Parts: sequence; C-alpha cells; structure tokens
Amino acid sequence: MSVTGEDIVRARAGERGVVERTGGQGPAGTPAPVTVELARAALTAALLDRFEGPLRPPATRTPIAHPNGFVKLPLAHLPADGRRLFLHVWRAGGEDAQIHDHRWDFAASVLTGELYNTVVEVAPDEAPRGPAGATDPDPDAYHVVRYRPQDGGFHLDASDAYRVRVTGTRTHTVPAGGQYGMSAHTPHRAGAAPGTLTLVARGRPVRDDSRVLVRGPVTGGFRRWRYVNAGAGADERGRYLRAALEALS
Repeated sequence: MSVTGEDIVRARAGERGVVERTGGQGPAGTPAPVTVELARAALTAALLDRFEGPLRPPATRTPIAHPNGFVKLPLAHLPADGRRLFLHVWRAGGEDAQIHDHRWDFAASVLTGELYNTVVEVAPDEAPRGPAGATDPDPDAYHVVRYRPQDGGFHLDASDAYRVRVTGTRTHTVPAGGQYGMSAHTPHRAGAAPGTLTLVARGRPVRDDSRVLVRGPVTGGFRRWRYVNAGAGADERGRYLRAALEALS
C-alpha cells in the first residue's frame, strides 16, 4: 500500500508531525505567501541594504548557487513571526537534482516565468538486499539520507539510510502571479522555465534535518556552498533584485 512521504519520514524519525504555529500563516500552518507590499519592501531593502520596520537583514547577504539549479538570494528576516525571505532565480531553468523535503514549512510566489512542483508519494522498499558488492536487486529504489546545514555548506548523513520506492507523483504548474505552500514533511521536486523568479517565505525550523532521496550509491559527508561572489556577482545580484521589483510593478 502506498503512503505519503510525510508518513514514511515521520514513522522513521519517530516524529508526531507537530508543526510549530507561528504568525504569518497560510493553510495548514504553512507561512502565509508574501504580500506584494512586503515583497516590494524586502526586495528594496536588500537592493539598498537598508532595513526598516519589521524587516531585519538576513544572516548572510551573499547569494548561493544552489546545487538544485537556482541562485538563492537572501532578502530579509522578520523576527516577529520567524519568516525568512529569499529570491530564487532559475537562470537556465531545469529541475531539482534530488527529491527532498525541508526542515521548515514554506510558501512561494512566482514573480516571473513558470514553476512545476511535483509532490511525491513513497512507500517502504521491501526488495531483499543482495550480498555485499552485488548489483542492487531493486534499481528503482531510492535511499533516504539526512541533510543538515553546516557553516559554509551542508552535511549529508547516510549512516541510517533506508530504502523507499516512489509510488506516485502529482505535478502542479504555477504560473507568474501564482502561489503555493508546502509542509516541511512533504517530499517534492521543483522545476522551472528559464528566467523564472520565485519569492520564498520560509518558516521557523520544525526539526534539525531534512531528507533527500538518492538513487544509486549513497555517499555522505560535507559539501561546501558555491557562492556568487562580489564584483560581477554583486552586479548580477542587483539585476535579479531589480527584475523582481519590476515584475511587481
């Protein structure tokens, strides 16, 4: 019988599925999508490096070239409700490298382009394991590993990896002007058309790590972030922020 990835993750982690309730909520406890007014204020604050009212500077202003295919620009922090705001830039389009869930609930608004969000259902993989070194008898299986941020990058922990199979997918297309939100425990994979800009509101963390579904050999360890640095990178950051503001005008 197929179950949702949320059920599998909670059962394996011994979690009860309690989501911290904070201000600025959307459906089912997810953070509320950012209003146009707040989006303009956050983008302007990030562009001018001047934070006023409820907005505070992000922990780091340096954009990250995320391994899932987009540039991640930190915008601002709202201490009152714990939300952190980011601009995701899908320069060349593409799709997330791995199916994953998150440490926090989130809501996103598509400013330009088009985003494809695929929610994934998984079930325990019951295929018997072969002898050490043998070909996996179930090549369609995924291994679930833990993901945790670390200074300057992130750590993948495969010490307690377990196998699941994907039993179903549902893909929703979100056009420019559309919004969506997701629970931290929902496995999914996102893709976007080239040039798509999304504004993401991230809630407070509800757990210490998230899960990534890996097909093939499982390798853990630390990976460094690839930063979009100063110089040309700073000009590029400004172009993205101005493009997002133009999309809201």
